[in-house]
Amino acid sequence: MNFLEKLRVRRRTIKGRKNEEFQWIRRDYESPSPQWIKHATLLRIGSKNAIWVETGTFLGETTALLAKDSKLVFTIEPERSLFEKAKLRFTGQPNIRVIHGLSENILPTLLPTLGGSINFWLDGHYSGGLTHQGPTDCPVREELSSIEKNLSLYDEVTVLIDDVRCFNPLILEYADYPDINFLVDWARKNHLVWHIEHDIFIAKSKKQSTHSDELWA
Repeated sequence: MNFLEKLRVRRRTIKGRKNEEFQWIRRDYESPSPQWIKHATLLRIGSKNAIWVETGTFLGETTALLAKDSKLVFTIEPERSLFEKAKLRFTGQPNIRVIHGLSENILPTLLPTLGGSINFWLDGHYSGGLTHQGPTDCPVREELSSIEKNLSLYDEVTVLIDDVRCFNPLILEYADYPDINFLVDWARKNHLVWHIEHDIFIAKSKKQSTHSDELWA
């Protein structure tokens, strides 16, 4: 990509961000936040030079971003066509591993093979369109169970769960999602400090937490 092409991409990116932000302002900053804000949150909150495990590759935009700031990214996508596109897109990038399958089936085998600092981005919820609808619309219960069984293997852990607004039993559309209290209880049981930013539930090892985080524990 030459200089002019890079400049055009940058201009399109800036224009897209401004449009996202304008729509967000029109919604009175109602969740969800624009994607670029969520991306900035992931990069700021996640441990540096760590392994990322992402559920729900979709178009691979978040995968590509995380790969710039981490040693290795495992991204799990159950929808065949999305998996094939991601696999083609990331061919030749040694720090990205695209895996086809359901996260609840992949994580029990994958997680015991990992070590060091691990960041989890759990975004594999069914949301219509091209996204995959598996046995459950939201496999977070099973994902967190797998993470819990392997916590002792890791030095530092950060778990980020997207669309926390959906973890509300009063919204019938998301009846398959656990109550947000389930997420809070899971974090406390595993001695993680939790808080919420930009529609993302965040749980971190206590040694990583800041004073402001501790107010939410």
